[in-house]
Amino acid sequence: MKVNQIYSLLNDINHQMWGEDAKDVHDLSGIISMGQSIVGDGTATDKFLGKLVDRIGKTVIRTLDYELDFPALFMDSYQFGAILQKITVNPFDSIENAEFKVGDNGFTPTFADIHKPDVTVKYFTDSTTAKWQVTIPDTLFKTAFTSAEMMDNFITAIISALTDSVTLSINNMSRTCVNNFIAEKLISGNGVINLLDGYNALAGVGNTLTAAEAMHSKEFARYATQEIRKYVKYLGQPSVLYNTDGLVRATARDNMHILMLSDMVSLFDAYLFSDSFKDLYNLPTYREVAYWQTNNGGASGVNTFAVNSSIDVIPSSEAGVAAGSKYAINQAGIVCVLADRQAIAVGLNDRRTGTFRNDIDAYTNTSMSFMEQWLNDTSENGIIFLVADTVSTPSIVFDKTTLTFANSSAADQTITATVNPEGASVTWKSSKSAVATVAAGVVSAAGTGTCTITGEITVGGKKYTATADVTVG
Repeated sequence: MKVNQIYSLLNDINHQMWGEDAKDVHDLSGIISMGQSIVGDGTATDKFLGKLVDRIGKTVIRTLDYELDFPALFMDSYQFGAILQKITVNPFDSIENAEFKVGDNGFTPTFADIHKPDVTVKYFTDSTTAKWQVTIPDTLFKTAFTSAEMMDNFITAIISALTDSVTLSINNMSRTCVNNFIAEKLISGNGVINLLDGYNALAGVGNTLTAAEAMHSKEFARYATQEIRKYVKYLGQPSVLYNTDGLVRATARDNMHILMLSDMVSLFDAYLFSDSFKDLYNLPTYREVAYWQTNNGGASGVNTFAVNSSIDVIPSSEAGVAAGSKYAINQAGIVCVLADRQAIAVGLNDRRTGTFRNDIDAYTNTSMSFMEQWLNDTSENGIIFLVADTVSTPSIVFDKTTLTFANSSAADQTITATVNPEGASVTWKSSKSAVATVAAGVVSAAGTGTCTITGEITVGGKKYTATADVTVG
């Protein structure tokens, strides 16, 4: 198990969350445990499925959440071990019923054939820790007070402030865990819905809105609440569409994180006088979020929609990427998150309090610490709703998708690739170098035939491609 010391990051997060510092990028690479398919070299796995590992601190058995039984699988704290193992038993495909073939010519019965279950296993191994400590002197405090009662009240206040510091930090790290999930979804492009794009497509030319205008539009409020409610229902149906691993998932309303930005709640409250959305407010997993990362945008202002709705983080999946090459998600307009309760969770939750008495120098040290395992699992359902003029999703787009050369002696043609993030390195390749070659986007005909030119960028360990078809006469 790897334990990350996060006191420095935690202090930065706290000061931004409290509005003391303006928004700046949070480097979360390697901080949030994203899960992995195997632990170590894999030699300790079971002999049947080849996926299960001994000495696990806690195991969550994950089946299709369609019967509202998810609360029984909630990841509470575990006391022993260091690794969280999550097992998903995937739905089964049906097979032929051979009993109706008995008597057919050529029928041969099969006895006791083996059908292994389709099992997916993830291991969450990373944890984080931080510590707080205060020194309480005997004589030095006595000289400042006129009674033991007053001094006791002061010491009680110190211990209370120490406890509050731990609680506030855990709350802010929990919010940061949500922010990392948002960033991971944005970097994958899975389950990202820009409500502004959808509304403008329906509104048509001359009736489109900017993000700022949409947050004061009654018609947009109606459209947005309709879309969010639809996706709450969509997530409740078995589907592979809303997670990054293509697993069949279903998330019932009662087992779904529903996190709504206060700006969006205010929009709905101002313009929607019916109970069309308020039934979601009453769900046990609903939370209103004043801001995601901070409400202090520095020169961009304080408590503006652009600031409150934004994150600027390097996601945890960027761990291992060279410092200068890490991709930061800087996205405004995030208004709502729908996520399975196991997509954003706390696995290990170990908090401790200790005291040390120094009788020689007459003081007492009191310390509080935690070791927490914040988890993101993008193989669980999740939807990120935006009201944004631009979306910070990695992409590569060619300016042309077909190229035609009259013959192998024809002049070169150039493909221009537009990439996000800007400056991302593009790797070019041709499917048939005997037909055409490519270098830095310049395509040269080589011989008669057809081929495909591919441009590829890598962001967050994921590959994004664009293609163009080439014909040489």
